[in-house]
Amino acid sequence: MPIDPISWAIIIGSFLAGAAVGYFWDEIKEWASRMLGYILDAVNIAIELTSDATVYLVKKGARFYKRIEVFVRNRYSNMTTLKYREEEVAEVPAEVEEQFKRNDKVKVMQQAT
Repeated sequence: MPIDPISWAIIIGSFLAGAAVGYFWDEIKEWASRMLGYILDAVNIAIELTSDATVYLVKKGARFYKRIEVFVRNRYSNMTTLKYREEEVAEVPAEVEEQFKRNDKVKVMQQAT
C-alpha cells in the first residue's frame, strides 16, 4: 500500500524540522536562556514587600469606616508607598462607642476652659 503525498509531506517536514533544531540547538538554548532572564528580571521588578497592616476605626460625620493601611516597598526601586482601603462599618462595638463618648466629653471640657 503506497503512502499518500500528505503523509510524505508530514514525514519529510518532521525530518527537516528535527534536523534544523539539531543544527541550531546551541542558538536555541542561548535564546531561551536570554528570554528566561528577561522574564525573571520583569518579575523581580514587580515584587513588593509589605509591612504589617494597621487597622483604624474612622468616624466621618455620622458614618464609621474601618481603614486598613499597609506600607508597600518595591524591592527593585526601594520606593515606599502607603496603600489603604476603607470599608463602611454597619455597627460599631459598644466599647468603642463608649470611648467615643468619653473622648467627646474630654474635648467639651477642654473647650470650656
